[in-house]
Amino acid sequence: MEAILPHLADVGAALANRCLRDMRGMLEYMATAAAWTGPRPPRFLIWPEDIPSRAEPLPRPLPPVVVDQLDSLLDQAVQATVTGQDPPILPPVLWDALLILRRTGMRFEDLAHVKAPTAQDRQGCLAQDSTCDWWICIDHRNTKMGRAHRIPTNQRDGTVDAVRRQRQRVENVPDHFGENYLFRTDKGILTYGAFQKALEKLAPSLPYEGQPYRITPHQFRHTIATDMIEHGVDIYTVKEFLGHASLAMTQRYVKVYLQSLKAKFAAYRVQQQRTASVDLIQVEVTAPTGDADSGWDEGKVGKLYRSPLPGGMGWCTHLPMHDACPTAPYCPPCPKLHAAKRHLSFWDNQVLQLRRTCEALQGNPAYARALAKHEQELRQAERIAATIQRQGYWDGRIHNTEPPQV
Repeated sequence: MEAILPHLADVGAALANRCLRDMRGMLEYMATAAAWTGPRPPRFLIWPEDIPSRAEPLPRPLPPVVVDQLDSLLDQAVQATVTGQDPPILPPVLWDALLILRRTGMRFEDLAHVKAPTAQDRQGCLAQDSTCDWWICIDHRNTKMGRAHRIPTNQRDGTVDAVRRQRQRVENVPDHFGENYLFRTDKGILTYGAFQKALEKLAPSLPYEGQPYRITPHQFRHTIATDMIEHGVDIYTVKEFLGHASLAMTQRYVKVYLQSLKAKFAAYRVQQQRTASVDLIQVEVTAPTGDADSGWDEGKVGKLYRSPLPGGMGWCTHLPMHDACPTAPYCPPCPKLHAAKRHLSFWDNQVLQLRRTCEALQGNPAYARALAKHEQELRQAERIAATIQRQGYWDGRIHNTEPPQV
């Protein structure tokens, strides 16, 4: 053991932790096991305080560019499945499993053990409350925390339809365990290994920094939680959404958010100093590391720093230390506004609210100027929503210079 200890000083804390724990287990076995016939060392040769603590790994959400590519593939696969065609790359059952993970952030083991609902959408993993909102229900016997868990969902995000499609697929599949699992197969249930192999097949279609990006099932959970934190959802709500037993588990996602916050604060400090030297700005503002939903984005036109806008509107690619905001405080006509499929719900809601406002102002000459202003905002919001629905994204540099489509 004395020959090994000097080498442990040259390795990381994680490897030293594992080595010392293994050595301690071996020495305790030699000291107590009746099967051991050699010399018996003192039982407490390695004490718990001798073992360095193991660093808790931070969540690893999917990079935004990978999320956009994945959502595009997912939309294509769902469209092909609905129209009776074979989706690309993966079979329909795996696309539906991926969609449920992407929209709900549940653990893979929870997904593999959710129960199929009846043809009337009762019992099983689907439930609808008195306000007609949908929930995904996970039985307490199959959750990591040992308690029942419900995840809110809706008809629009495709989760309910994915459950219904999978229920039809397994109607004639044998129920080996008598539990009516939704993702059961002829030999058992969907396994982690099979799903991980399916995700590896997607890697060539998800390039990131010049390399195929390999996804793990748990990254969907990290992604949706980090995205909720970025968009201002309080940590207690995120905790309940994820089904965490303690707040400490959820606080790890706040640390990921703080990585991007450092870069934003650095930009704020540079703005206060107001220097005209672009070289100086490039020295003081560095690209944040990690996969948080903000930072330096490799695009077709140089590098863009993007920050999430409140409410799920999209991203802003404006660096305030260069000049003032072009269209403050109104973002839709700004060339620095970017949005993707994930932001469509915000713009649909914006269109709905503006239509109601315009209807309320019509017929009253005293509000003619306000009506004209809101009608202009409504046309822009409708244009953004339609563009995202049609093309999958909104880029203010491109779409704000194009004539509106009629």
